[in-house]
Amino acid sequence: MSQTAPLPGSRRPRTAGRASWVAKGGIESGGTTLSSQRNAPGGRHEGLIAICLLLLGLVAVAMAGVVPEGGRVPVRVGPLTDVQRPDGLPPGSIHSASVLRFELPPANPEARWVLRLEREAVDAVWLEAGDWHSPVQGFFQPGHEAGVLPGSYVFDLPASWSGPVELELHSTGDAPRALHPQVMDAGHAMHLEHYAVAASATIYASLFTIGLLSLALYSAARDRLFLALFGFTVVAMAALSAINGHLYQVPGLRLFAFWRGQGVVALVMLLCAAWLQMLLQYAGMDDQRPRWKGLVDGVSLALVGLVALCLVNVPQLARVLAQVQTVPFGLALVLGLVLLVDAARRRTLMALPLAALAVLALAGVILLELSTRGHRLDGVLVRYGYQLAIVAGVAILAVGLVGRIAEYRRQRDRELLARADTERRMQREAARSELVSELQLRLRSLSPEDIPWSAFRLLLDRLRPLLAVERLVVVAQGLHGQDVLLVDPVGDTDAVRAQIGRRQLALRRQAANGITLQQPVTEAGHPSVVAIEAVVPLPIRAPAWGAVLLQRRGADGFATEELSLAGDFARQALLHLDQAMAAVQLRRSAELDALTGSFNRRTIDHWLTRTFAEAARSGQPVSVLFIDLDHFKSINDRFGHACGDACLREVARALRAGLQEGDLFGRYGGEEFIVILPGRGGAAARAVAEHLRMEVEALRPECGGRPLRLTVSVGVATRLEHEEGPEATLGRADRALYAAKANGRNCVQVAPAVFR
Repeated sequence: MSQTAPLPGSRRPRTAGRASWVAKGGIESGGTTLSSQRNAPGGRHEGLIAICLLLLGLVAVAMAGVVPEGGRVPVRVGPLTDVQRPDGLPPGSIHSASVLRFELPPANPEARWVLRLEREAVDAVWLEAGDWHSPVQGFFQPGHEAGVLPGSYVFDLPASWSGPVELELHSTGDAPRALHPQVMDAGHAMHLEHYAVAASATIYASLFTIGLLSLALYSAARDRLFLALFGFTVVAMAALSAINGHLYQVPGLRLFAFWRGQGVVALVMLLCAAWLQMLLQYAGMDDQRPRWKGLVDGVSLALVGLVALCLVNVPQLARVLAQVQTVPFGLALVLGLVLLVDAARRRTLMALPLAALAVLALAGVILLELSTRGHRLDGVLVRYGYQLAIVAGVAILAVGLVGRIAEYRRQRDRELLARADTERRMQREAARSELVSELQLRLRSLSPEDIPWSAFRLLLDRLRPLLAVERLVVVAQGLHGQDVLLVDPVGDTDAVRAQIGRRQLALRRQAANGITLQQPVTEAGHPSVVAIEAVVPLPIRAPAWGAVLLQRRGADGFATEELSLAGDFARQALLHLDQAMAAVQLRRSAELDALTGSFNRRTIDHWLTRTFAEAARSGQPVSVLFIDLDHFKSINDRFGHACGDACLREVARALRAGLQEGDLFGRYGGEEFIVILPGRGGAAARAVAEHLRMEVEALRPECGGRPLRLTVSVGVATRLEHEEGPEATLGRADRALYAAKANGRNCVQVAPAVFR
């Protein structure tokens, strides 16, 4: 046997109408809890950012290693005058030469010395010493001896050299380049070359992976930002590989050597323009910051103009562009940094880490520019540091865009939840409208005894599809003088009736409070809660009371929205129930005589017309009885009108009791009554009239302690075949009544032919 007990503190919740047992953790929908976990923007990607920065730090620390001084030989660099310009140089090409002086230790067969130069964008570079000439190496046309992803020019010195050495360093190119020669043993040179190869491989592999990832993300998300990221990655890979001289080792891309240094500058400017446009879209300034967009578009257009100028390949421009190429690069980084700071202020995902990497890249560009200006800032980190910062920035940019996918997904989830909530609300509103329509339609034609049951039956039928419940119960006592108990499913009616009998007092108190409550349901032998019951009071005026009981298996309570829905539906059902009962009362007051409770003159006239019309169509007989109370005026005069009214009520009751179902009875005026007998002719009508006369004669009402003898006179008339309306028949019945009065009263007179 199940029983319910209120939860602690659940009798009077803090807010009226709010359930004291509420399902936790999400948006409730029809008894089902929909939860959508939310993470702070960027919270999922902190680990990825940490890994990227850690790898970048490890690579930087590894590249920051300094070659021990014992492995190097100091080199003095001086100008070389009266040098002859080599034959066959391209027009506008510049020939540079300098003298190198250094001292090598005594010859050692196990030690080999080399001269190392950072890989600058020169057409050719070589060494000369008397009759000795080194192989010619070039930036734009690297030979097979350069190896894979070369990071420097390395020249092997003769093993027999020792002591003071003087070398000539020659280079040709479209612009003067600052070369920093280093003499070191071959092992240390190979050590630095490995660092350069590792840095280059890291850069290209990272950009290639990010490019493939951006294409995959574009294919999945169809967001043009990922396509823009792919284009930016391709431009970055082309520009950085051109700066490092590796672009010209790829078959098919060696054609870029036609533009030599101007081609490198063009790719760098294109990278800057792509960087600014990428940030413009990423930071969402297309719509939010129109002034910034105009500035960025102007700078990007100027950079594209420089690209076009480089591609013209005018030799005289090469020198100028080589000197100023880092200026647009730095300005683009500064402008991008400003965009990122503004985006971070607007809480754009990953904007702050990108800004930090932009600062690192700018610092690396400054160090590289100082190195090219003649400052001896050697090291692989100086050459590749800003490139690694750019790659890390692209990686974090990709992470930020992936985070946008998560944000889009969260937004889509919110939209789906909102759409589901809207559909649920529309469904419930449609059910509410259908409930109201059915209540208005069905209750209108029902008898007062059937109205409450039908109204609550419609309520349960409409609530059942909207609420995940095991049982629905409507209980009401004293509602318009009736007691109602409806149970869904119907098979539980007997068990529910027994439970309500035991809980009637508690339920009545809860209903009187007018507050929706939830309480656990337990069963004997089960220590845990087996169900949750919600009590939704019906707003019924005391002493009547009522409630809707909702029961759901398990320990999950009802959501506030569900209880509000049940309460709203219950109020609608009760409202239309009251309106239907009021309409019945109004209809009765309009149709019935207030004193006797029988039909009044207006209603009788309506039924006379309808009955005679039907009889004319079907050819059935109809009889009319006029009944008049004898000597009624003397009763009023002797005993008063109150006694007269009591007598009229007694006579009406007796006449009504003597009629059959289908007969119509009403008060026609004063002490005169009328009876309509559909389907009965003269003989049957006379018999009914005699029976009614005898019923009245048998009455013995008392007035002032004295019994009264009442009698009636009855006039009977039957419809003739040619009569379609009641007028002629009523006239004959009236004349028959007068004949009965003239014959001494307390008799029945049937209208003869002479009355026609």
